[in-house]
Amino acid sequence: MERKIQYVIVSLLCSFFFTPAVLADDRLNAPLLIRVGAYENKPKIFTDESGNVVGLFADILNHISKEEGWQLEYVHGSWSQCLKRLEENEIDLMVDVAYSEKRAQKYHFTNVTVLINWAIVYAGTNQKIESLIDLNGKRIAVMKASIHTEGVEGIKSLAKNFDINCRFVEVESYQEVFERISRGEVEAGVVNRIYGSLFSQAYNVRETSIIFNPRHLRFALPKSAALSPLLSKRLDHHLSELKKEPASIYNKALYIYLSGLPRELIYSEPETERAGKRVILSSEEAAWIRDHPVIRIGVDPEFAPFEYITSDGSYDGIASDYIAILNERLGLHMQLAVTRGWKDAVSKAKTREIDVLPCVGITRQRTGFLKFSKPYINFYRVIITRTDNPFLTGLEDLENMNVAVQADTSHEGYLQDNTNIAPLLYDTLQEGLLALSNEQADAFVGNLTSSTYWIRKLNLTNLKVAAPVSQETQNLHFAVRDDWPVLVGILNKGLSSISEQEEIEIRKKWINIEYKPGISRRAFWRYTFQIGGVVLVVFAVIMFWNYRLKHEIHKRIQIEKELFEANQNLRALDRLKSMFIASMSHELRTPLNSIIGFTGVILQGMTGPLNDKQHDHLSRVYNSAKHLLNLITDVIDISKIEAGRIEIFRQEVNLAELVDEAVITIQPQLRDKKLTLQTSVSGELVMHTDKKRLLQCIINYLSNAVKYTESGTIAITARQIDDRVEILVSDTGIGISQEDQTRLFDAFERLDSHLRVKEGGTGLGLYLTRKLATEILGGEVLVRSREGRGSTFGLLLPIGADTAASH
Repeated sequence: MERKIQYVIVSLLCSFFFTPAVLADDRLNAPLLIRVGAYENKPKIFTDESGNVVGLFADILNHISKEEGWQLEYVHGSWSQCLKRLEENEIDLMVDVAYSEKRAQKYHFTNVTVLINWAIVYAGTNQKIESLIDLNGKRIAVMKASIHTEGVEGIKSLAKNFDINCRFVEVESYQEVFERISRGEVEAGVVNRIYGSLFSQAYNVRETSIIFNPRHLRFALPKSAALSPLLSKRLDHHLSELKKEPASIYNKALYIYLSGLPRELIYSEPETERAGKRVILSSEEAAWIRDHPVIRIGVDPEFAPFEYITSDGSYDGIASDYIAILNERLGLHMQLAVTRGWKDAVSKAKTREIDVLPCVGITRQRTGFLKFSKPYINFYRVIITRTDNPFLTGLEDLENMNVAVQADTSHEGYLQDNTNIAPLLYDTLQEGLLALSNEQADAFVGNLTSSTYWIRKLNLTNLKVAAPVSQETQNLHFAVRDDWPVLVGILNKGLSSISEQEEIEIRKKWINIEYKPGISRRAFWRYTFQIGGVVLVVFAVIMFWNYRLKHEIHKRIQIEKELFEANQNLRALDRLKSMFIASMSHELRTPLNSIIGFTGVILQGMTGPLNDKQHDHLSRVYNSAKHLLNLITDVIDISKIEAGRIEIFRQEVNLAELVDEAVITIQPQLRDKKLTLQTSVSGELVMHTDKKRLLQCIINYLSNAVKYTESGTIAITARQIDDRVEILVSDTGIGISQEDQTRLFDAFERLDSHLRVKEGGTGLGLYLTRKLATEILGGEVLVRSREGRGSTFGLLLPIGADTAASH
């Protein structure tokens, strides 16, 4: 107690004698050290991988401090610790504090609001929670000292006012709220709407319709500090000015952070050309490069043409060309480390004796000790057999064969992750091919380009490419030791700076090359004469048609020029469309969520009783807003798919649990129409896929089935067929004619029937379902129907996603 009294006296004396001088325009004399409370609440304020405090509030405050000449010192702690420090005058400023009259008695607030936020209840995917009453008897995770927890309109007060008996589990962050729900330690949790909208997809949680407690987020300062009124006045001045300027740090940060886009976009021009010779690095990235003058790389000496060691010991191949560009543009010095081959390089990467593997694919095992850049080149993974072997169609034909593979490659990882094959391991690719040629193995799995190169070099004329492992190309990345995440970001910036034309030139240089070593002179002349004969014939034909084609060529050049100009205009329009949709996703969904949430609160009677007419009108508002929100969400999803920017989150999914979740969603529609629902899905059927997108497809099918069925039964079944899963949704509805079935999955198509006007709809549901099923989930859609006898819509999807890019 005595020490507190001494502290107060010293503070008052300091305030009296050392109050900062104020300039004529109310500026505070610089330099001024301001202690700021820093806690983890992404994206509003958080610590990045380099240890810097960033985020929406932090970036705005950093900008203001530079304008004013202030020096900021971030004091780290939990949310509750930071508030306590603010109250006891141990820090000068706290960001992201929700204003309330009770808090205004403790703290001094700025007048200008940074943004408005509110609370949302999230629940486990198997929980039937849609209203406050459903929280009765449940465990609810909440953030300690949050206004959404303790405030007058916080969740604890709401539960008390409505006699809801639940147990609150207090944690230090919203991240821990989601983690507790995901692990099943609680049934539900409360987070703010910004955190929830950006990070819920990474956890096994779902958003409920329970929203409450809208609040103005502002800067808060100590109540008794003499500096607080002056400091808040300067903050209000800058915030007011920044809000007026569309290109200000405030508006840029608000758009970038709330859209989930990379922070770097705040500080770069959106239309900057990627001519790419200059790469903009942050001060932290530049400092990291200065602190790491040498970066050791480990390579596969025989992975031609991607990377290999020449006879004179030089490093060459596609990856070497990329490294040369990155070293020059980023100021890096990536140099070759001494290894005894690829296996030794991987081993040293695990122990961090090597820093980067420049040309590898992603496998589950490698993610345990490496972080990966964006992909920069791809290839096909194939099966090689002897020419006298029987015809093969794919991996399923190799189950009972001796399959060779190079050890410690992603081909080995792919077989481990996706098959039951126990491969024969060889230290080098050519050893594996020689074993196949000498009948020590029945097949070899490897990279098409490098395998065919070694087949030619070793003159293995009894080998052939039998079949692709999959139709998709596999990606190659830079792999960085996992304690250097900063380098991954630096490499990604460098790779983004390489123009499309530069990439084409590198591929032309290496992919089309005919390697000299290993081809006999006799074979060389045989191939030369064969090719020469073909060339002569083609040349004669070209000469014959040359005269007649001159005019056509001139016309083609003119058309191509016009097409190029049109294409440039289309690209510009596409960029504008993408920016518009991204902006509208926030601008439209935010007020709609507010309308839906607060209308729902009123309909539940939380603000007082409603008469029948009021209840009817509000119900119409609520349903119309939800319909509009669904339409906006569908349009945004379709736009993301078509732009190739939709994120995929693959995980293990129990199909029976997923179907139960979908059924819960459409239960109110079933009750309204008095329809029966039957499900037949094995509880042991597990898929590795994007749970959210699969759920979206099933809900779309079920909603359509209910919409076009006036009486009878809806049925959903699932079964495994080889390595795929067939999911069928059947109904006893109006059915579809053969003519209509051909255009069912087109955009904005709706059936002509008496239910069309009655049931409404956008014509986007089935179109989006097809897009998700074919382009995201890697499967196909099915439909069977007869007019007047109901319909069956289906999905045929792979049971396991192809997760491995390969080396």
